Amino acid sequence: MLRWSLARFRRVVLIAAALIPAIQPTAAADDEMTQAIAALKAVTKEGKGNEDAGPAWKTLVSRGGAALFPTLEAFDDANPTATNWLRTAVDAIAEKELAAGRKLPTDKLEAFAKNTKFAPSARRTAYELLVAQDATAKDRLLPGFLNDKSRELRRDAIARELDILEKTTRPTIKADLEKLFIYTRDKDQVDLLAKKVAENGGSVSVSEHFGFVTHAALIAPFDSTGGKGYGIAYPPESAKDSTGSFKGKMAEVKWGMFSTADKYGKFDLNKLLGKHKDAVAYALAVIVADKEMPCEIRVTSITSVKILLNGKELFGRDEYHHGAPFDAHIGKGTLKKGENVIVLKVCQNNQTDSWAQDWFFQMRICDDTGGPLPLKQKITADGKLIPLGAITETTEKKEDKK
Repeated sequence: MLRWSLARFRRVVLIAAALIPAIQPTAAADDEMTQAIAALKAVTKEGKGNEDAGPAWKTLVSRGGAALFPTLEAFDDANPTATNWLRTAVDAIAEKELAAGRKLPTDKLEAFAKNTKFAPSARRTAYELLVAQDATAKDRLLPGFLNDKSRELRRDAIARELDILEKTTRPTIKADLEKLFIYTRDKDQVDLLAKKVAENGGSVSVSEHFGFVTHAALIAPFDSTGGKGYGIAYPPESAKDSTGSFKGKMAEVKWGMFSTADKYGKFDLNKLLGKHKDAVAYALAVIVADKEMPCEIRVTSITSVKILLNGKELFGRDEYHHGAPFDAHIGKGTLKKGENVIVLKVCQNNQTDSWAQDWFFQMRICDDTGGPLPLKQKITADGKLIPLGAITETTEKKEDKK
């Protein structure tokens, strides 16, 4: 009996030993894949981690289909540079699988694309892979993406609905266009839909939709000779209201109330405050919320800026005449219930080139999709509250006089 047990034991050991080589590479490969993903996520805009990224990318792609979804999931919390590495890895993995005659799992891709817990860019990538294999996926999924957190999926959904509306034979599509306008986030689509609403007898406010600050207190100039002003916290930087006067670059300066009738909320500081070089200007806006809520303060400016909310710096960038794409600068914060003070610092240097004379800002407050929030702005001069982005008749008259 004992001899039989020992023999049986030996056979079990031999079988287990035979299995170990088959098991160990799989575990090692999984660990290798995890390390490769970590290496790609460690890459930064400044080039840190690039030396490890190439080998890690090759390792990840070599795993084929097994690495597809782990790589997509890794998009979450990855910086833009790392996301680019991950996206090219996903593309290479997909190409490798298809070249080998293996179709990607469309059911899993669809589930991933619809799952809002994943990064919007990863969901968009999964959607594109799905559509490449299943032509019916667009009509099936896009209607559900009209109010999606993914900007790209939302954009495609809106474009599809607009195309359908323009082919309709109904007498009027005004109400449908107005509803579709609510979902828009991209400037070009907002402009297009606003135009089509108007052509169909309706009216929408681009400024209110974007949530632009259209009323603000301004004060300038403060000294920024040699660019030093960006790093100096002049008194208005910590202001809680638009009262008081301060020592400026050349003389005493005080706050003035200004407004803009521009539908994109542009404040031209050269026109409103005078043309200054080597200077700092501040804008102060009082925003009223009916409850605490997260927000994004998005600023467009061609010169250096700082964004402060209730005394806390949310964003800063010290660059001049680098271009001014829409929503170039984003500060993320939380609005408290009641009044909130936003201070924007806008600097100007001393470049004399014709293209370096612009001095302006646009500032809006929105949710993380770029959509409007239920906020009001306080016209500090009289305490009146109006919707964020509202352009009043009084505002337009003031702007016409300038």
